[in-house]
Amino acid sequence: MNHNKMKDLYAESTRNGGFYDHLMGEYDQMMDWESRLARETPFLEKVIAEYKVKSVLDAGCGTGRHCFHFLTLGVEEVVGADASEKVIEVARARAQAVGGETRFVQAEFTELAHKVGGSFNLVTCLGNSLSHLLTYDDLELTLSNFRQLTTSHGAVLVHLMNWDRRLARQDRFIPPKGYPTAEGEKLFFRFFDFHEELVTMNLVIFQKEEGPDLKWSHRVISTTLRPWRREILLMALDDAGLKLEREYGGLDASPYHLMNSPDFVFLTRRA
Repeated sequence: MNHNKMKDLYAESTRNGGFYDHLMGEYDQMMDWESRLARETPFLEKVIAEYKVKSVLDAGCGTGRHCFHFLTLGVEEVVGADASEKVIEVARARAQAVGGETRFVQAEFTELAHKVGGSFNLVTCLGNSLSHLLTYDDLELTLSNFRQLTTSHGAVLVHLMNWDRRLARQDRFIPPKGYPTAEGEKLFFRFFDFHEELVTMNLVIFQKEEGPDLKWSHRVISTTLRPWRREILLMALDDAGLKLEREYGGLDASPYHLMNSPDFVFLTRRA
């Protein structure tokens, strides 16, 4: 299939709603940040050292946990950007509470260069955030924004689900995660509904209620994702003026295998 026909397949869009606005503090509970950052730190330290990183833009920063972590790894300037104003307010409040000078900006991926400005040694987009882009044009424009925001010798680090593997296996379920709270135990369960071109990600939050009956309540929130395959991502990098440097199967620096790796992580620089 030629370049233009492939782009046409990814032309239609629906608009994502405020999925993360409905999570707020529960997002951090679901992520288990202590364990996650412990796993990711050796790889992030290696990238920071190799590219002599003094400044980072974290695109799709959520409540800012990666931003604050970058500061502990010796990065001098950190900016976080996210499409959700409510999430950014949480990140700003957290920065004020800890006395940090991290700047947080509300911005869609496609308007980062305009709203954030400046240039960074490293632009990161972690945690499958890129899958919220539903059209090829938005994907290409986002990667172009990343390129504009890197220094001449800077890099872009992208981490997302390995959709090639998940689609081939029709793997619907992510193992549930539990979290103890003062009100009782919570359980977070994510699963996917696969459609012709798009994917619905559903999150069920179970809450065990205190009391003799030990009842469970639950609520469901959903969002639409585009399962970006490696082939399309590499085409978009080329269209955005970026070149692939390295690829991994996770933020543990494991080798990437199209049909075996759970994640797709890549480092890219200006072409």
